[in-house]
Amino acid sequence: MSSCIKQRTLSQTAERPVEVKKLNLLLRWWQSAVKNWQRRRMIAALAALDDRILMDIGIPRGEIERVVDGFDARELRMPPLAPEPEKLDTSYAEFRRAA
Repeated sequence: MSSCIKQRTLSQTAERPVEVKKLNLLLRWWQSAVKNWQRRRMIAALAALDDRILMDIGIPRGEIERVVDGFDARELRMPPLAPEPEKLDTSYAEFRRAA
């Protein structure tokens, strides 16, 4: 009975490092994907600003990507500066009523 238990635990410990490596690889891939998404989102938010605002905060337009590459994880998690504008209603119902 004890030999069966020993064999089972030895085989389980032999498989465990492979599973852990797979999980670590998956976790690193996921973290990299999230960081890249946050980086692209920050670049898009800064690129949407006009040149005057960018110069006020000290970022020339051509340096946006370099500045964002220097951000740490906390800075990349910051929300964009302004909420996304709402889409305009294209039904023109208000214009038709006015006419």
